[in-house]
Amino acid sequence: MRVLAGILAALAFVFVAACGGGDGGDAKSEAGLEKAVRRAAEGIFGGDLHDAYDAYSKECREQTPYTEFAAGMTLAEAFMEAFTGAKLKDIKVKDVEVRNFSGDRGEVKLVVEARDIEGFDEGQEEEWSEWVWEDGKWVQTDCGDLGPGGVLGGGDDAAPSDDEPQPVPTPGAGPAIGTAVEAGGSRYTVHSIEDPAKAGEYFGPDPGKRWVVIEVTQEALDRQVSGSPFDFTIQDSDGFIYDFGFGEKEPEFSSRELAPGQRQRGFITFEVPEDAELVAVWVDAAFPKPHTLIADLTRD
Repeated sequence: MRVLAGILAALAFVFVAACGGGDGGDAKSEAGLEKAVRRAAEGIFGGDLHDAYDAYSKECREQTPYTEFAAGMTLAEAFMEAFTGAKLKDIKVKDVEVRNFSGDRGEVKLVVEARDIEGFDEGQEEEWSEWVWEDGKWVQTDCGDLGPGGVLGGGDDAAPSDDEPQPVPTPGAGPAIGTAVEAGGSRYTVHSIEDPAKAGEYFGPDPGKRWVVIEVTQEALDRQVSGSPFDFTIQDSDGFIYDFGFGEKEPEFSSRELAPGQRQRGFITFEVPEDAELVAVWVDAAFPKPHTLIADLTRD
């Protein structure tokens, strides 16, 4: 079931983002970063949400109180249990990998396993996330998944960009659909947009909402890069940003690593208000730099 796989992928994405920090006793080294992630990951799978919350940067914690974070994780576990009968404690840490380590920052990939959970695909559970050394401990700096909307990759409310507010593009000034745009070591092309998109046989948008589906290609240029539907957002004429949500159209754009020259192409679904006038598609390809405009939807 694709919806189940999506929920599990979103949970794993949040685990990568949320786990780390701990008691601040880990060394400022690659081994210390790995140890911090593993220790707190094992804690969150046992239900210790305070350790996970404290692993976010000070800026993230100032933006979102613990109560909102805990509510989001509780909701995610409820979805997981409803679809699979499994709980967070049934997921185990399989491996922690670190890349691009530079002393005070690095990227982490947490690989997890869950035996006997139908629809769990380890290939979809791997996501790189950037960490930095702050106030004597390792912390996660991406605030986008801290809160109830982030846990399930979307929600009823519009979510602002993670870096800084993005200006609404001047109509006709950005790249048209079908134009290749380079950002963060990748080349992106939005091939088409289906608006509104059809509901599936069993699932559809919430009342007062509509689905919008874009088809995207990502190509890695001169280095290995990560690709994920969570990197993309869509923006309306009032400046509201909407995150990726789980849809029905296949093949879906998936979370994966791309070696130089490799490409992937797939569909990404967004849920937006029925009356929203969409103007732009953005990609978060070069964190911590601002998002990149890859399609101006006002152009003919």
